[in-house]
Amino acid sequence: MKKVGIIEGFYGKSYEFSSRYELIKSMSTSELNYYLYAPKEDPFIRNNFDLTPSESWQNELKNFIAEAKNYDIDVGVGLTPYKEEHIRKFEKKIESLVILGCNNISLLFDDLEIFDLDKQLYLYGLAKKEFPEITFDFCPSVYCNELIEKDLQHNEYFEKFLQKFPSDGTFYWTGNKVISTNFSEESEDKLVGLNSDHMLLWDNYFTIDSCPKKINLTNFKHLDKNYIAEKNCYFVNMTGMMRTDQLIIALLANLKTGDKDFEEILLEHGLNEDLINMIYLFDPDTRVNLSEKDKKKLHDIMYTWFHPIKNEWYPYLHNLKNWG
Repeated sequence: MKKVGIIEGFYGKSYEFSSRYELIKSMSTSELNYYLYAPKEDPFIRNNFDLTPSESWQNELKNFIAEAKNYDIDVGVGLTPYKEEHIRKFEKKIESLVILGCNNISLLFDDLEIFDLDKQLYLYGLAKKEFPEITFDFCPSVYCNELIEKDLQHNEYFEKFLQKFPSDGTFYWTGNKVISTNFSEESEDKLVGLNSDHMLLWDNYFTIDSCPKKINLTNFKHLDKNYIAEKNCYFVNMTGMMRTDQLIIALLANLKTGDKDFEEILLEHGLNEDLINMIYLFDPDTRVNLSEKDKKKLHDIMYTWFHPIKNEWYPYLHNLKNWG
């Protein structure tokens, strides 16, 4: 079955489990089926991978996985074992997640300063051998085109990845850039020799952690829709803002049906009609150069529009008004 869903894989404040429940409810009404739990600030799955999570954390994750299944949503967990002490606890960590009901695990080696493909592939192979009932995916340290030529280390890593990654393995790819503003067949041109059917597209288009003054928001205009329709897996990374992420989920669901106009979805999620008329300002392809009249419009929107999503967007509206 095709996997389409969301990734909690952003930097900054993680969601509480209560918010995650709200997200899977939104996903269920949208017929999305996959949630990757991979918050960068969760110490138990990344920096302090070797530590045993608290009992309360384990219970919360177990209950979340079980509740998601009630909505026909699979929950995957992203793990980053990159230190020697992590590797020693690797199998034990996977065993603990299996006990909690997790059947999907992604080994995420993104955004590391020191990386060794041979060690990463060893762990990937070990996991698949020792836990054949679990689905394992792999995110390489070089996960997009722009990282390949970053330096010699990245280039050599990628060339080795092309040669050594197992033919039956599934891997993440973010396209031309870490935050790609287009996805099409060209996005995978560098993946010579790899099976594109095994590629999991990780889309960072909407994330705000590395660009805190700007929101990207379009009706997925960065996608070649036919290209995405042919892919087995497509996941969108979230922002960490609840109302905004629920809006993105609705837009993602509409990709499948095309039932609604962009403006209709924006209105349903509480956007001010005047702001909807200016939504082009959130298109990353738009060169923002506001007139004094437009700045006045934004000022009026900020002080006359009241809605929870406005509270999330206020800093970005303020930035547009003052520096747009």
